[in-house]
Amino acid sequence: MPILNKPQIKEQLTVNKLIRNPACDENGEFAIEAASYDLRVGTLLWQDANTKNVRLIEFDDKKPVPEPFTVQPGQMVFVITHEELCLPPHVCGTVYSRNKLQKENILAMNAGHVDPGYEGPIIIRLINLGLHSWPIRVGDAVFTVVFQTVDIDPSFHPKDRRTKEQMVASAMDTALRAFSNPFHDLYKEQISRQLTDHYAQVEADLHKKFAKEFFTRDDLKGFLFFAGAIVVGALFILTRMPWATLWKWFKGLLHFS
Repeated sequence: MPILNKPQIKEQLTVNKLIRNPACDENGEFAIEAASYDLRVGTLLWQDANTKNVRLIEFDDKKPVPEPFTVQPGQMVFVITHEELCLPPHVCGTVYSRNKLQKENILAMNAGHVDPGYEGPIIIRLINLGLHSWPIRVGDAVFTVVFQTVDIDPSFHPKDRRTKEQMVASAMDTALRAFSNPFHDLYKEQISRQLTDHYAQVEADLHKKFAKEFFTRDDLKGFLFFAGAIVVGALFILTRMPWATLWKWFKGLLHFS
């Protein structure tokens, strides 16, 4: 079935279909791509690493945009879109993460297919897989939705609408049970083992270093003791030598010559 293009999406938005709270450009026109629409961050939730409490930031297009939140490496956050989808019976949707997330090593989980008749915002988990922190600001466009027509099912019944409040409550409950750093917990045994091996190697290297220094000191002590013994012996001999007799013998030797 065909994908809706920009004029078709605009036509549906004009009659309050497909998207609630759509963004508009500076000219007041719907901010639509050639065959998609970019969804913005409406609510951002995460579990505080220190207190383990769930915190959130909400977007309000009538108020100043808050400072961006910094997602640390390995940290997971929940994003609830500002826009709500309201799909008619003959349209389904597919949500993708924008290319910039992949370029910045951000993994989007549970984005994907949206059935016809769905009404409500989209909730997606993001995990920072990179080595550096990543800033995210509410109101920014981070996802893309593509709409596609389908044949209407004669037995179709619209689903109950999921409100933003329900999505926030669900995300908070999930965040309380989620890991603040899932990859650290997933590999904590491997990390612990590697740290233990590292400390053992460091300890072994220190033992070798101290042993080498100990033997070096012993060698120096032995040399100094030997040299001192020679000096003492020489002094003893010099003090016991009959110098007067030797001098007479030496003079006699010279006279004889």
